[in-house]
Amino acid sequence: MPYLKKIEIKGFKTFNLKTTITLPKGLTVITGPNGSGKSNIIDAILFCLGDLSAKRLRAESLPSLIGPHSRSAKVLIQFDNSDQRIPVETTTVTISREINRKGQSVFRLNGRRISRGNLMEILSMAGIGHHGHNIVLQGTITRLAEITSNERRRMIEDMIGIAQYDSEKAEAEGKLKAAEIAIRTAMGRIGEVQKRVEDLERERNDLLRHRFIQSQIKRLEAIKVSQNILETEEKLKGLRLRVKELEERVEHLRKSREELRAKRREIEAEWRRLRSGEGQTRLLKVQVQIGELKSRLTELTTKINSCKSSLEELKRVRQSSLQQVEAIKREIEEVNLKIREASSRREKIAGEMEAKQREYERLSGELAEIKKNLDKNRERVRRLEKQLSELDEELVLVRSNHAKSSSTASFYTQRIREIESRRREFSSSLKRLRKSLKELMEVHEEQKKRLRSLQETIERRSRQKDAAEKEIREAGRIAEAAKDAVIEFSAQREVVEKIRAEEEALRSLEEMGELGVIQGIYGRLRRLIKVEKRYEKAVEAAASGWLDSLVVQDFNVAFTCSETLRRLKLGRVKIIPLKGISPTQLEAPPDIKGLGGTVASIIKCPESIRPAVLFVFGDTFLAVDRKAALESSPKGFRVVTVDGELYEAGGGVESGYYRAPIDLSTIVPSEAAVKSLDEAVKALHKHLERRKSEIEEMEAEIPELREEAARLTEAMARIEGEIERVNRSIERTEESLKIADENMKRIRSLIEKEKARMEKYKARRAEILSKERSLRREIAELRRKTNLSEIRRLEAQRESLGYDLEDIRRRLSAVEVNLSTFRSKLERVLNPSLRNAEAHLSKVLQQIKSLEEEIESSLKERRLLEEKIRSLEEEKTELQRSLLSTREDAERFTSEIDRIDDELGLLDEEYEQASELLSNARLDLQTLQIRLEGYRRRLEELGYSEPVKVSKERLAEVDSLLRTMRLELDRIGAVNQLADVHYSEQVSRYKELSLRMNELERERMAIIKFIEEIERKKTEAFMKAFKEINERLERYFSRLTDGGRAVLRLENPENPFAGGVDMTVEFKGKPPILISGASSGERSVATVAFLLALQEFTPASFYIFDEIDAHLDPFYVEKLGDFLNDESSNSQFLVITLKPEMINKADKVYGVYMRNGTSHVISTRFKEAS
Repeated sequence: MPYLKKIEIKGFKTFNLKTTITLPKGLTVITGPNGSGKSNIIDAILFCLGDLSAKRLRAESLPSLIGPHSRSAKVLIQFDNSDQRIPVETTTVTISREINRKGQSVFRLNGRRISRGNLMEILSMAGIGHHGHNIVLQGTITRLAEITSNERRRMIEDMIGIAQYDSEKAEAEGKLKAAEIAIRTAMGRIGEVQKRVEDLERERNDLLRHRFIQSQIKRLEAIKVSQNILETEEKLKGLRLRVKELEERVEHLRKSREELRAKRREIEAEWRRLRSGEGQTRLLKVQVQIGELKSRLTELTTKINSCKSSLEELKRVRQSSLQQVEAIKREIEEVNLKIREASSRREKIAGEMEAKQREYERLSGELAEIKKNLDKNRERVRRLEKQLSELDEELVLVRSNHAKSSSTASFYTQRIREIESRRREFSSSLKRLRKSLKELMEVHEEQKKRLRSLQETIERRSRQKDAAEKEIREAGRIAEAAKDAVIEFSAQREVVEKIRAEEEALRSLEEMGELGVIQGIYGRLRRLIKVEKRYEKAVEAAASGWLDSLVVQDFNVAFTCSETLRRLKLGRVKIIPLKGISPTQLEAPPDIKGLGGTVASIIKCPESIRPAVLFVFGDTFLAVDRKAALESSPKGFRVVTVDGELYEAGGGVESGYYRAPIDLSTIVPSEAAVKSLDEAVKALHKHLERRKSEIEEMEAEIPELREEAARLTEAMARIEGEIERVNRSIERTEESLKIADENMKRIRSLIEKEKARMEKYKARRAEILSKERSLRREIAELRRKTNLSEIRRLEAQRESLGYDLEDIRRRLSAVEVNLSTFRSKLERVLNPSLRNAEAHLSKVLQQIKSLEEEIESSLKERRLLEEKIRSLEEEKTELQRSLLSTREDAERFTSEIDRIDDELGLLDEEYEQASELLSNARLDLQTLQIRLEGYRRRLEELGYSEPVKVSKERLAEVDSLLRTMRLELDRIGAVNQLADVHYSEQVSRYKELSLRMNELERERMAIIKFIEEIERKKTEAFMKAFKEINERLERYFSRLTDGGRAVLRLENPENPFAGGVDMTVEFKGKPPILISGASSGERSVATVAFLLALQEFTPASFYIFDEIDAHLDPFYVEKLGDFLNDESSNSQFLVITLKPEMINKADKVYGVYMRNGTSHVISTRFKEAS
């Protein structure tokens, strides 16, 4: 496996100078004082291996890894790759990383630049990385010693790659969750689709029924329409016969009318020959005019009816012509649109052909020009290449001179930077020196103040010590006195306790009343009343012990108090209930000299207490002297004198020396007071002990303070000497700064001269490069023109353009043919058709107008004729009256003419009726024909080309069936016309979803099985690793502790991942305990053994340990050193330590020390040296 051969560090943290560390394959130790930069070597290794965490590298940011005097930091590591584990075909692999002030890093592999990702991937193939367990940083052992059981289990998991199983499981659980969501979604969709299928099935059934009913309705309607067609055809057949008959009749009537008119004219002619007289002549003329006018009127009426029929027919023709004109115009518009589109395509194709033609002609001309000037261009290329060669030689010279000037300027600039660096160092040193001087002065001043403070402290401590000793003496006397008082009070309480049972009982009841335990207790009578000083003896004697009685609210409270005393066995007391007692009160004192009122009258108290006062003092009188008392007592009155002598009723006397009542509670202190005093005495004794301890501390502190004062005096002397040295250094540094400024001024002048030369060279170089670019472009163009392959390419391009032109011409020809066809159709067919249709329409319009005018004029003429006929009829009647005496011939002719006129009238009327009937029949015929056409169109719309023939019985049921069908349609209502299609789609989707549901369920079961398999493999892998680590831990711990034993135990053996991993350790000669209960040193030993056991589980080619022995005792350090020394035959170990026991075991030792802010390294082979 690859191991470390060499480490080079430059500009990294404290390694300002290039430092090289060569590493043998065995055990190498790095040692040195704290802060010398030992751990920076480990940081440099991590940095070179690609670590991006500034925190792990113990820096604020990556740029701060660069030393203060460097522009960049670079670390190089060389690996021995003899076994080719690193996939690079060299036996030695060198990687490096360099970072600048901007934080930009450059990684290199064997000197060639490489991305960090690729480098990490290459190293990882050999098991090398900055996060490997083979690198143990400073403080790791301390952190591992304090980890919990769950964290210890997670460490084992990380080591054996359980995360991969968790990742696979998490991924599978994600898939399982997605599958379950998909299943739920699919179930929801299936439900929705199923509901939709049911709805659509109903809609589809309605649609099918609707369609069926519609088809039946159409069939029934077709039957009705067929019947209408048949009936209409029958009517048309009859109507045609009727028209034919009417036409024949009209013709017959016309001929008969003409015959009668001819006959009338013959009679009139005969009459004119025979008539005589002017009146008869006039009558004859009138009758002739009437006959002619009536004939004309009949003709006009017939003409008007005929014109109207023709007008209707022309209007229908006009409508048809208008539709024909519109249809032709629309077709003309469509053809014009096609013509425009074809013209646009023709113009586009023509433009494309023109562009291709121009390109073709350009290529043809270019080819002709190239072939013509081929030799001439080759000669031109040779001349230009010669010029280019001369320019290249001049450019090399200019670049050489520019590089020389640039090198000189760079040298001067580097020199400037070095001087500036030294100047900054001098300035920095000067600042540091001045700052040091200032700090030294401040320290000197502080030392003076500190010395004065120490002296004051010594004096103050001495005074405090004397005061404390005096205080202790005084407090001792007080404590002894208080102790004697406690003993005395205790003795008094023991005596009093024996005689104050009643007092204790009263006090207990009073306390219960105050606490609210017993409600309704007012207190002792003595404390509830007020008596003047001169009557105190009399009241005390009259009370006979009832002044210490307890006043309560009523008998219930009194009973409660007595029961309480009985249960607590506190003694007996007098109790006065205010409610329920019978107070004794005499109405008036007896008439005895010197005898006053009752004792109750001299006692002041609240009204609520008055019953108790009357109860005790209401039957006792107050006497001024003994004489009055002696006189009253035999008479049955209870009397007390002012001096306190009590005379009972009937003769008893209580007298003697009066002694004021003693309140034991005021004389003897309470138990709480005695206890408090006892506690105060104990506290005072403790305080005395503390003060004695303080005095002892002061006695010990004062000599220390005096020693510190002596040390401060010596330190001040050293500081004064250091101040003088710093002042001399400041003077030297200022002189060095002055010299550096002069050198910088001189070198800057030289740099300016070199820069001027460089600008001149730069301008010439730009000019040469510009000429070269121009020449190269011309040469490239000429070479292109003289290149046969280029000529062939141009010819091929021209040939391709020729093919394209042919294709474009074909397309253009096709477009022009289409365009010609459209134009021909427009000009030869559509436009003439439009003109003909418009001319026909115009003619029809003119005919309509002419007919309308003719009808109007005929109507006008008919009105005039009718007027004339009426006038002539009147005149005829008048003439006939005047000619009654005419001859019989005249009468005969007149009667004959009148008969003919009557017949003509009848014929005219019949002719008009027949003509009108004929016109009506013709109109009915046209109407029936139009209706028949409508029926036929309707029949076609219903899907039938020929009329449907059915029986008469079936025909009679059609109307009822239609009503039934339409009612059913109304009941069904609106239907979804796409229900059939939607139903088929949804049924298909339902089948697809069902299949998908089955697939999802199978996938879900497969995922669950896969998760169970992962969990099984995870548990097996963990238990296997746990067993191996446990065995190695026991072995390593035994080696480190010379026979100790350490065992890992699962908190939850049934489910290892539900609990942690505890470690039980048993040191030699000690019982087994959990590691959490061991001392810090013992925990460190166990942690090192555990870490080594983990390391062997994933073996590496090299191991780096930073002070893993920091908390180990020398015995364990030596054992650890022996172990690492033994293992170094197979692996490489780099250990940072301060322990000589570890250093003694090393194959090679590097010492690191700090000088002027820079770490330096020295080495030795310790075993050889020893």
